[in-house]
Amino acid sequence: MSSGQQGTPGQNINTNSGNVYATQTGNININNNLAQKRGPHLDTKALLVVLPANVIFFFYGMSAYTGRNTSGDNWRAGTFLFMLLFTLGMIGRWVRRRF
Repeated sequence: MSSGQQGTPGQNINTNSGNVYATQTGNININNNLAQKRGPHLDTKALLVVLPANVIFFFYGMSAYTGRNTSGDNWRAGTFLFMLLFTLGMIGRWVRRRF
C-alpha cells in the first residue's frame, strides 16, 4: 500500500512515514492545538525583582561608604557580593533554560 493511504477505523495501514492510528470502532480524535505563548515564568519574574534590588543596594552601599575600615562597610560589601553572585547564578540558569 502506498504512504498516505487512508483506512477505515479498525484497520492498521503501515506507511513509510507518519503515524499509524488504530481503533477498534469509532473515530480517531486528533488534537493539534499548539501551545499558546504564556507570560513570563517564575524565574523571569524573580530575576526582574532581584536585578533592580542589586542596583539599589549597590548605590546605597556606595553612598553609605565611610572610607574607614568599619564593620558596617564590610557587611554592606559582603552582602552586595553575595547578592551579586546569587544574581549571576540566576542569570545563568535563566539563559540555560531559554537557549
